Amino acid sequence: MTSFKSDTITYKAYAYQNGNYPIEIVDETIKLVKGPGPSDEFVAPPGKILLKINYAALNPVDYKLYHMKPSFLRFYNNKQGFGRDFSGEVLSIGANTSTQVKVGDFVEGIYTPVLDKGSCAQYLLLDPKVSPITTKPSNIDLVQASAWPLVLGTAMQLSKGLQYKDSKVLVLGAGTSVGRYVVQLARIGGAREVVTTNSARAESLIRELGATEQIDYRKHPNFLNPVLESVKTSGEFNYIIDCWGGAQLFPEIDNILVKGGEYRTIVGDTPGHGLGAVFGTIKSALRTIVSKLGLLDYLYQFAFLKNTDNWIDNARDLIEEGKVKIFVDHIYPFEQLKEAVERLVSGKAEGKVILEVAKPEN
Repeated sequence: MTSFKSDTITYKAYAYQNGNYPIEIVDETIKLVKGPGPSDEFVAPPGKILLKINYAALNPVDYKLYHMKPSFLRFYNNKQGFGRDFSGEVLSIGANTSTQVKVGDFVEGIYTPVLDKGSCAQYLLLDPKVSPITTKPSNIDLVQASAWPLVLGTAMQLSKGLQYKDSKVLVLGAGTSVGRYVVQLARIGGAREVVTTNSARAESLIRELGATEQIDYRKHPNFLNPVLESVKTSGEFNYIIDCWGGAQLFPEIDNILVKGGEYRTIVGDTPGHGLGAVFGTIKSALRTIVSKLGLLDYLYQFAFLKNTDNWIDNARDLIEEGKVKIFVDHIYPFEQLKEAVERLVSGKAEGKVILEVAKPEN
C-alpha cells in the first residue's frame, strides 16, 4: 500500500463556484488517515481509493452541469469540480474498501458526485460503491482508457435487456459518442438491420461500425419520411435508440415501432441546456410515466446511466476482446481546459476530447 508522510495532499484542480463564474485552476486538498501499525505514514481513508490522474475525458454533460448549477450552490461548495471520466494509477486503498483494483493498477472510471470534486484534477479520492472503476484493458493506452467509461456505459444502459438478435434497430444520432457505441452493440448482438441517422461525413465510419442503412439528417432534418420509407421496405422497428433528441417520429410512432417495441432516449424531446430542453425533459418524463402505466403500445424510457450496476467490468471485457472501437478526437495539456471545452462544444469533435493531466511515468 502506498503511504504518505503527511495527512494532507495539496494539488491543482479545475473548479468553479457556479455557472456564473469561470472554470479555473484552484488548490484542492485531500485528507488522509494514519496508516496501520506504529508508523507515521498516512493512507486513503476507509472505503476510499486514492488515484493519481493521468487523463480526464470531457463530456457534454460536464458543460451542461456547469451551466445548470444555480448560484446558491457556492454556499454549499464554492469549488465545484469539472469532469467525470478519468484514467490513472491507484496510489492507496483505504481499509475495508470493497474493490477488485489493487495499488499500482492503472484504471479508468467515472467520478459520480456532481456537487463535489471532478476528474480534471491531479488527484482524486473516490468511493467505489458509487463511482464505477475498473482496471485498464491491456490492449489500450491510458488516453483511450479515459475516453470510454461514460459513453460506453450509457450505450450499455440503453441496450440493457434488449434482444438485438435478428431485430431491426433505429439509432438516432449514430455519429455521437454514445451513438457510435450503440451501433457497435447492436451489431455485436446480431441485429438484422441497423438503420442510423448521421451526417454524410460520418457515413463510411458508421457503416464500418455496423449500420446497414443510413439517413443523412442534413438532407432530412425531419427524418420521419425516410424512416417511414424504411418501414415500407423491410418492416417496423423493434427498437429505437435516441442519442440525439427530438420528437419527429411520435406522430407516426405506432406505424414505426412494432407493438411492444421499445423507444429509449438519453436526450428527450429537445436537446441542449436551455429552457426548451427543460420542457423537453418534462415531456419525456411524462411520456415515461404514461408508458409505465401501460397506456402506450410501445415502451418508452428516458434512460440514465446507473452507477451501481455491474456494467463497467463487462464494458472493460468488450474492449479487452477487441469488440468495440474507441474514439479520441484531440488531447489538450492540463493548462488548456478552455480550449478543450471550446472543442467539446463546437460540435466538430470526432471522438472524445481529452485533458492530459500528467503523462504516465511508465
